[in-house]
Amino acid sequence: MIKKRPTLATGHSLAGLPAVTKVLHTDERCELYSLASSGGTETTLLLVRCPEGSSPGARRLAEWWTTQPPQVLTVLQVLTAEDSPANSGGAMLALRGRRVEDESLREAKQGSLTRLFHAMLDVVDRGLSVQMYPDFNPSLAWLATDEGAMCTLLPLDGPVPAEVDQVRLVAKAFYRFATGIEHGQLAGGVPALLRWSKFGGEELSRIVDRCFAPASSKACITTLSGLNNALGRERAEGLNSQDSSSKMRSTPPSSVTGLGLDKVAGMHALKEQLRREVVAPVRNPEPYRRYGLSIPNGILLYGPPGCGKTYIARQLAEELGHYFVEIIPSELASPYIHQSVIRIRELFDSAAEQAPAVVFIDEFEALVPSRAELGGHQQYKAEEVNEFLAHLNSCAEKKIFVIAATNQPEKIDPAVRRTGRLDKLIYVGPPDVEARREMLALHLEGRPVAADFDLGALAEALERYSASDLRFLVDEAARDALKKVQDITNDSFRSAMARTQPSVTPEIEDQYRSIEQRGV
Repeated sequence: MIKKRPTLATGHSLAGLPAVTKVLHTDERCELYSLASSGGTETTLLLVRCPEGSSPGARRLAEWWTTQPPQVLTVLQVLTAEDSPANSGGAMLALRGRRVEDESLREAKQGSLTRLFHAMLDVVDRGLSVQMYPDFNPSLAWLATDEGAMCTLLPLDGPVPAEVDQVRLVAKAFYRFATGIEHGQLAGGVPALLRWSKFGGEELSRIVDRCFAPASSKACITTLSGLNNALGRERAEGLNSQDSSSKMRSTPPSSVTGLGLDKVAGMHALKEQLRREVVAPVRNPEPYRRYGLSIPNGILLYGPPGCGKTYIARQLAEELGHYFVEIIPSELASPYIHQSVIRIRELFDSAAEQAPAVVFIDEFEALVPSRAELGGHQQYKAEEVNEFLAHLNSCAEKKIFVIAATNQPEKIDPAVRRTGRLDKLIYVGPPDVEARREMLALHLEGRPVAADFDLGALAEALERYSASDLRFLVDEAARDALKKVQDITNDSFRSAMARTQPSVTPEIEDQYRSIEQRGV
């Protein structure tokens, strides 16, 4: 990034060094130049402004360079005061890899983003004797070709920040690298990482959000060890970057320590079905192969809106503990013909690279609509359905498992729903009485509730209320109690129920249940 007029012009040679071929970066603090190739070696010149006679600053900078990953940075020559321009120190560097500013990280695959996060954390968390903190300026940061290490050419001025601030600085820089947006730049809060980064994913997005949570929150990550744990790896303290990079995972951590489907309230029959027909064959396929049974390509979760299909899909992915990517059809859409086909191919190629992998697609009917219903101006959608079918056929062989969710299964192309593609169609209906009881208790937590409040009776009375209905009903009962300046009672809920009918009627439920249940 060029913020001020460079000291050296293109073609200029300083102190007998190769001529300048390109100005890479200039600001009030430093300048960076690409030099002409000499003997096949690509070199870079860094000039750092410093006060007159600031030899401690020069020593400090040289000390910083010795801490950077040797597979990325080599200091070829430190310029003397006589060789450097006035009030600046200089060095000729060999930098291998890619400059972060030149990378299009918004299009980076999730595995690459995870390795980037690891590499950034290692720059901070090496247990260095040098008490300096890296400046994650994308113009001055290089990422190794294998993405296992990062080099930052300069440390920040001033003392090392407190550990909680270090966590936030790393998360802020990662958010900028992955989205191209400065954290806090947008009004109305900070959008989730996965909304701005094509393959950011739910797991990385959640980790970034936890780094910026209020310090008083239990979810907040406040230590470097906590951030390492969230990323699913041991802290690399005391190790050089090369050693620590060998321990890095190329995929997001397995969720073995998570609760998976146990976090889904009630719904025991559904959870048992998912564990028996999805988790067991995907985790341990050999017994199924011995009996000549194929491993499923994927499942379709369908049912009325607001009943928790998306949440259940995420918890199923956590139970499996595989690399996980979540998308909605609009993230694959493009105004250009054939571009969506390319994005579908890239999605499955990325999952295959990180296999075993889980791909979750919400609002599935928008991605693969029935081709028979497409009008003349929509025929390009048929090409997208064909592309998806081609990849779906071989998912099991590539160790990719597809979870799709929809409120409108009848709008999905029949070829997608047939056996051998999405092998299981699983109905997700309104929560059962146990689930309703747990959801009500969760939503009422921290609110003033009357001592004689009968949670069990209320849960029994709310049959066919969806999960979203229950949350809305609790809010309505709380508003009723607030208006009367009293605790929330069963009467508060009766008043709310009179105004809020269940969104799932018997007719709607019968319509969903009439869809063929294969293998159930």
